[in-house]
Amino acid sequence: MKINMKLLPMKAHYFLMFAGTAPVLPFLPVYARQQGISPAGIGLIYTILPFVGLFAKAASGALADLLRIHRGVFLSAIAVCTLGFFSVYFTPPIPQTPNKVPAKVTLDCSSPSTYIKFCSSKEKCRQNDFINGIKDNYTTTCKVDCAGDDTETIKSVCAAWNLSTSCEDSELNFTATTNLFYNEQVHPCTFFPISNITASGMELADPTCPDLTSLNCTLVCNDGRFMSFMEAPLTVPPTTYQELLSYHQFWLYLLCVIIAWSGLGISVVMSDTVCFQLLGEKGNKYGEQRLFGSLGWGTLVVITGLLIDYSSQGQVQKDYTSAFVLSLAVLFIDLVAATRLQIEGNEKKSWTAGAMARLICEPQIVLFVVCCVVVGISTGILWTFLLMLVEDIAFEWDCHFQAMKLLQGLIMGVQCFGGELPFFFISGWFIKKLGHVHSMSLVIGMFGIRYILYYTIVNPWVFLPIELLNGFTFGIFYATMTSYASQVAPSGTEATMQGIVGASFEGIGIAVGGFVGGSLFFTVGGSRTFLYTGIFNLFFAVLHIILQILLKRLRPQSASAGGSPTPVGYMVPSESMKPVAATDGEGEED
Repeated sequence: MKINMKLLPMKAHYFLMFAGTAPVLPFLPVYARQQGISPAGIGLIYTILPFVGLFAKAASGALADLLRIHRGVFLSAIAVCTLGFFSVYFTPPIPQTPNKVPAKVTLDCSSPSTYIKFCSSKEKCRQNDFINGIKDNYTTTCKVDCAGDDTETIKSVCAAWNLSTSCEDSELNFTATTNLFYNEQVHPCTFFPISNITASGMELADPTCPDLTSLNCTLVCNDGRFMSFMEAPLTVPPTTYQELLSYHQFWLYLLCVIIAWSGLGISVVMSDTVCFQLLGEKGNKYGEQRLFGSLGWGTLVVITGLLIDYSSQGQVQKDYTSAFVLSLAVLFIDLVAATRLQIEGNEKKSWTAGAMARLICEPQIVLFVVCCVVVGISTGILWTFLLMLVEDIAFEWDCHFQAMKLLQGLIMGVQCFGGELPFFFISGWFIKKLGHVHSMSLVIGMFGIRYILYYTIVNPWVFLPIELLNGFTFGIFYATMTSYASQVAPSGTEATMQGIVGASFEGIGIAVGGFVGGSLFFTVGGSRTFLYTGIFNLFFAVLHIILQILLKRLRPQSASAGGSPTPVGYMVPSESMKPVAATDGEGEED
């Protein structure tokens, strides 16, 4: 059998397009957090982006079908995607805002010393890193305010320090100097001795009390690292939407990501449309073309993780320079390679708006689109917050975890090589056996199992085997979604129909997922976010099966043109809706 040379550029394009986005796209949420954008802000971004993608996909697909300008739209989208992703690198970080909340401490006055006592609310080894990194004569000055209902205790401290005239209205205010090197630790508390104090113009060295006396106080010190240690950093990123939206840096970041997202969304729609045009009646071979995209994504995402970790050695923050440069280079090559694709078709437009409206109002198609939205919600949470969950679990398991980007790269590598790639390869056989509907039920159910497993993870390396389920939740799903759209689309409307299902998935679904995920992640944490989403998916999978049973009884499906029954849940188009046959030669290998 001969190699089908007509499909080689399609395979190359899929490989290069996803290889070019792999160095940047999956790392955008954690890059945004490093740039000072809160999880709620990231959720807002990933709520806006899919709506932009929805409009871009639907409009570009309809425009390309109407004006027959598929090539122009396709190549322009790749160029916009390339420039958009690279421009994100040049967006400035959001400035930190002053933190007006002081640290809460206890003043332990005794003989022979008086201490500032801080007790951590959590086990944080980063705090231990601060203590272990203190060198000799690490002195800091703090403003201490002690007030409360225990007037007698405050007066006793003032009397011991000869500051009776400074203690008015049950308050004690003074400036303390402490050498952090001479700290003492009694888990979970750390004691810092006060070397001298200043109050009302009076200075006292080594203040003491005859008996142990404790006061609840607040303090603000001139050392940012010390304040961060006491869980009250001097500066914090914006925490509210109002604060975040007031920074032009946020809007610049959002604009660049919108440009990149729109270009990528249009590229994906046009790529799938062109692929099904080239395949013609061999649409079941789609997965064998799309798997090259997974191959490119998986290869580059692992390489990128290694490059980021290597270039970030000895730095406080990760250096993403290599990721953006690699993305620019590969996407430019893809733009050149895409010019070799045979895109324009010669068939004339043979559909009306009324026929399209009747098609998308069919109950089976409506339910299928709803399923795409549900999968989009789950995928939106996955794409936006999985790597954040990995970071949280990894640092909780070992706060000195050094292979973070390697692990994240391996996770996405397993998603591709162990999940998407083999399942894209068998997707045609899989869908033919189960049908589109049962395949969709399985996809949603697998999402539920996958997310509930995330909730149980303690060791971050356990993410790797779970990611094999990505073969079902993306590989089988994406092949099901695109082949169903191609199968039911009237002749000449393939790009429009791909835009509709793509907009349902990446538009409405991922938008809701980004918003809901951001709210849940901020309020209940990452693990519970995935647990609640998993439970919802299992419930909807059962509901979907029940609804399909009812539809099957109320609207029995027709037999295929050859008289044999179709696979369960597989909707065969009428003769006028079948795609134009491919012009490939007989016996060529796809």
